Amino acid sequence: MTTHSTHWHAWLDTMPPKPDELHVVGDVEVANPGITAYLTVRVPQGSNLAILLLDLHLFQRPGQWIQQITCTQARFNRVLPPGSPRYTAIEIFQNGERIAFIDNIPHVS
Repeated sequence: MTTHSTHWHAWLDTMPPKPDELHVVGDVEVANPGITAYLTVRVPQGSNLAILLLDLHLFQRPGQWIQQITCTQARFNRVLPPGSPRYTAIEIFQNGERIAFIDNIPHVS
């Protein structure tokens, strides 16, 4: 089952001082407020190094939680070392299925 998600966006922070930093954020619908969403780098990456592949994971924190559909934010931050590829797109997957595609990655400088 794929989770509903919206408002995915990414930006590259190139403001001094170095290094540059990539940010990816999206809203994820979850079954209760005790679920956290996070993004990790997908292994293996694809053959196009300009497209970053990420996996969405959901984690249920322990405890008693009211069963109510709510929205949580998934976030990914990565410091880009000098000479690293400049990403032109980001694909986000959950359980092997692509759930989001970001092809507009503005630079904030």
